[in-house]
Formats: sequence, structure tokens, C-alpha cells
Amino acid sequence: MKKYSTFILLFACMLFIKSSPVFSADKLLVGVLGASGRTGVHIIDQLKQRDVDIRAFSRRIEGIDDSASLSWVFADVTDEESLNEAFKDVDIIISAIGAAGGDTSETVDYYGTINIVASAKKNKVKQIIYMSSIGAGGAENISTVILNLLADKTMKWKALAEDEIRNSGIPFTIVRPGGLVGEPFSQGIKFSQGDKLLGWIPREDVAAVLIESIFKDGAKNKTFEVINDDSLPVDAWRNEFDSLELNQFGVIASGELPTRYWLMPLLVLIAIIYLIRRRRARKLNHSL
Repeated sequence: MKKYSTFILLFACMLFIKSSPVFSADKLLVGVLGASGRTGVHIIDQLKQRDVDIRAFSRRIEGIDDSASLSWVFADVTDEESLNEAFKDVDIIISAIGAAGGDTSETVDYYGTINIVASAKKNKVKQIIYMSSIGAGGAENISTVILNLLADKTMKWKALAEDEIRNSGIPFTIVRPGGLVGEPFSQGIKFSQGDKLLGWIPREDVAAVLIESIFKDGAKNKTFEVINDDSLPVDAWRNEFDSLELNQFGVIASGELPTRYWLMPLLVLIAIIYLIRRRRARKLNHSL
């Protein structure tokens, strides 16, 4: 009777234990950081249409079920140990992380990326695909300057995170999307380099570019911007990776106010003060 009771207890425990998917050794295992975020959910949905296995990383995995090709794993980019465990056997990392819930861009985008790179090296990850932002390579763009001044130097920390990835020795793709709005797949996507343009793009389109970067050799070791362009065919962008150049990433945003943004107003102010004083001196001379 005791033997049967033990068997029944073990069987009951098995019913309540969440089993992990058994992944194929022949398929790429793609790990997605920020998988429960607003861009991450589109990445997961689109990866499900590809012949890959998916490991979704998030700090919030309670109540999320695994499926045949998808497993959810706890990972926190501010905790390197959690990444060391989560990245085991992962071939490709897609990072769609961003500061949220009281976190700062410095903590998540910069120090988080340092941890991502360190863990990716330990686990011999084959490629890091990183979602950055237009402005990270536009140190003197007025939009970048404003964001750095008003938003906790966000562009500075994203720029430094990009540098960590570019200098990691791991093949990479860095995608800088424009403002995240609009309807998906309704317009073409324009590629550019050097951080010289502004524009908008839906999160779903960004997810498509990030995923396509896995399968295009021309995407490796490239940094580029993406925005919507209604003058371009909807799917023409898929052939644009080969036209991108290596080592084209603009001027890294420092977070400081560029000289030309304070020097010119200062010179104008000095000139105004000089003219006012000169005018007053003339009036004084005339009165005498």
C-alpha cells in the first residue's frame, strides 16, 4: 500500500510541474530580451512564423504558458547571473530592452547591455541584434540634444550600449528605429546610416527588421536607422541589408550640450549687451 501511495503522489506532482519544451538541435534557438514589452510581443509573434525555437526572457513570467517552440524564462538585465543561466544554448539574442517601471536608461540600456555582452560571451552566442534608437549616433542633432537634456541622457546611454556591442567581438546588428507609431506594413521602410534623418515607424515593422537580420548575412556588423517611407514598396527593404556599410554609425551622443548650441546664443547675448551699453553711452554723451 505504501508503494502505491508513493506512486500516486509522484504522479500528482507531475501534473502540477510545468514542463519545458524540448527544442530541436537542428533549429536556431533565438532568445528575446524584453519579450513582454510593446515591441517584444511583436517579435515573439513574428518569430513563431519562422522555423526557429524561441526562448522569451522577461522579469514577469508568472502565468505565461510555454508552447511547443516557445519557453518563457526569467531574466533581468541588471543581474548578470540570471543572464548566464538564461542564455545557455541560445544561438541568437534579440534585445528590445528599455527603461520602465522606475528604472533608468543608464541602469537598463547601458549597464544592462554590459551584462548582456558578458553573458553572451560566456555562452558563445553567435549574434546580438540590438534595438537602439535614432539619435544615438546624432550627437549634435537638435532632437538628440533635447532628449538628452529632458530624458535622463537616454541617447547617451543607448550610444554607449551600442559601443559595448560593437566592441564585443560578437557578430552584431544594431537597428535604430524612428518614433514608434503608425500602422504596420502599410508603408515601405527606408534604411539609412550616420543618424542623419528623422521619421516614424511602427513597432511591428521594427520587429520585422530585427528578425530579418537573423537571416541576412548583409546585416551582420552593421548599424543603421529605419523609418517608414510611403514612396518605397512595402517589402523592398528586405533586400537592402547588403547595401549597408560597416563602421557607419555617426557621432556617438555624449549627453553634453554641443558647443554650437551654447556658444552662438552666448555670442548673440554678448552682442546685445554691447549694443545696449553703446546706445546708453551715446545718449549720455548727447545729454552732456
